Amino acid sequence: MIRYLLLPWRVAPLLLVGTFTIVLALCIRARFAGIFPAVLLVSWFFKYCFALLDSAVAGEEEPPVLSVEMINPFDEQRPLAQAVLIGAGWALASWLGAKLGRPALFASGALMLAVLPASVAVLGITGNPFRAAYPVALGALIRGTGRDYAWLLIATLLCASGLYALAQTEMPLGLLVALVLLAFLTVFALIGGAVHENRFALGVATLTRAERRAERDQREHANERNRMLDRSFGHARLGRIRDAWAEIERWTLEHCHDAPDRRARAHEEYAALIESASRWDDPQIADRLVSDHLGRLLTQRETGTALDVLERRLASNPRFRPASPAHATRLRELAALAGRRSLHRALGEPGPGGTAAKGPTNNGSSATE
Repeated sequence: MIRYLLLPWRVAPLLLVGTFTIVLALCIRARFAGIFPAVLLVSWFFKYCFALLDSAVAGEEEPPVLSVEMINPFDEQRPLAQAVLIGAGWALASWLGAKLGRPALFASGALMLAVLPASVAVLGITGNPFRAAYPVALGALIRGTGRDYAWLLIATLLCASGLYALAQTEMPLGLLVALVLLAFLTVFALIGGAVHENRFALGVATLTRAERRAERDQREHANERNRMLDRSFGHARLGRIRDAWAEIERWTLEHCHDAPDRRARAHEEYAALIESASRWDDPQIADRLVSDHLGRLLTQRETGTALDVLERRLASNPRFRPASPAHATRLRELAALAGRRSLHRALGEPGPGGTAAKGPTNNGSSATE
């Protein structure tokens, strides 16, 4: 949450705070003549607060810059809706206090203050003021954010109490206005950050810029892999197993190397290649892919994953055996040690003709070829 705490201290928010501080200070000194421009500036400021919240929810690294769209009076109505909700909450607390006494006033006021960050978050996410006042929606957001919601309450109370204490001093008006603006920006940034960090628990469908870029790269990578598989499949249909394997071998050398930070990616790549090749009529390419993958997994001492890969391949092709006799022996030993008896028996069964069934040889040819 510290990253979101520092978000208002970037260049764009600080420039906005500096500009609005000067103008608001002038409006305050102008008394009645400054009421209308002050209301206009406050409206623009809270529209920027919700824009900052949206930026934090989306996980953007940089805060937004105030734009013409943000100051459009007909474009953004969330600040007005939130003001109406706060006014309604204050009216309800006052009514309860008048009917039931001061304890009811303090209790209802404390409750309203406790759910205020949740109300802002729900309104920021949905834009629906009715959901922002719906207790079930507020409770779901509080549960979804978990302990982060406690930080929101602490930050809200600290900002409110700190500003109240400073207002009792003889602090210059401009500095006090700037601190008030920064306090609001900080609270909105923290609310957006809490939603972003718990977006999966809250079911918020949002992606950061880095996640969107990664998703686009992954989609392009999958398309490129499919084109390669189409070329390999074309060779396999014509019986050119060597050429079919050459296409895949070039791909695995480029995308499935043994760098430690790429092992998980290599495993996913092999899984995608094996899944596609397993649907081909000729099992030779899929068998060799599995043999190649098993060899890499054994070298990397990922024995549990190797047994899982082998078991899945035997389920789709019971005649499969690892191309390397040493790998087959090692996998049979591992299956016995892991207590996977069916896998151990399958590796010990002789293939057709009394010998172990073979996949394609290491040079890309097969026993039938």
